Amino acid sequence: MDFKNIQTFIKVAELKSFSLAASELGYSQSAVSTQITNLEKELGHLLFDRIGHKIALTANGVIFLQYTQNIQLLTEELNVQLNGCTDDVSGTIRIAMADSICTSLFPKILSGFQKDYSNVKIVIKTGVTSDMFTLLNHNEVDMVCTLDLKIQRPDIVILKEAPVKANFYISSRHPLADKTNVTISDIKQYPVYLTEENISYRKYLDHIIAELDEYIIPTYEIGNVQVIKELILNSFGIGFIPEFVVTKELNEKLILPISNPNFPVTVWEQLICHRGKALTPAMNALIDFIDI
Repeated sequence: MDFKNIQTFIKVAELKSFSLAASELGYSQSAVSTQITNLEKELGHLLFDRIGHKIALTANGVIFLQYTQNIQLLTEELNVQLNGCTDDVSGTIRIAMADSICTSLFPKILSGFQKDYSNVKIVIKTGVTSDMFTLLNHNEVDMVCTLDLKIQRPDIVILKEAPVKANFYISSRHPLADKTNVTISDIKQYPVYLTEENISYRKYLDHIIAELDEYIIPTYEIGNVQVIKELILNSFGIGFIPEFVVTKELNEKLILPISNPNFPVTVWEQLICHRGKALTPAMNALIDFIDI
């Protein structure tokens, strides 16, 4: 199998265009088409659907892309090893994560990692768990860091994981601060700040409240947990967020958890890669650096 054809395939898949790939690689469009056709004949499977003037990866194309990108990564690692540059870890890491992890935990991790691995570029995408796994399955990210119910699947590898508490939090000045058993009815008397409905632990919260034959209509739905924390601190509202978002404020007694036997709930922070993913030295360095 011609490695030049593989490189052309990867570029076409990334750009979703034969003409753009040809321009970037310095080939004619007909040459790119021929290379892809030769690959498809050699494999015995179509790699792209060609509908009108648009192309898209077939199911086999998605699988082939994952393996070819792994080949590309391993080739780069081999060149580093052969050139004797094993101490110079470099490359790009693409990671998708929950917004709450990105804004609350990762800034400190990234600043520390950058000091030790200045030649590593990190590209971060935020989203809900389903979107992150779509990116992972299409090899558009190398790893995902989720905050959800515990995930176990045969096509993934759990690199690191830890339980995380999520709860309703209030300001220490809140009228409910001294109440020993805060009910859902009590909570509904005040502004309620929740993450958006499709965010994992919000769905878990909705399920628990429904099991109690109750409901909550949020005053605000906000994707950014740091904004919810600020609203808790500066109002008599009540927010439901992971504990790590308010660790500092809990220690300083500025924010308090509500007292209710059904809360806190436990979700899981998990660092995950696809089982077929080849991990580069840069990726392994980041995995070792992340403290979950």
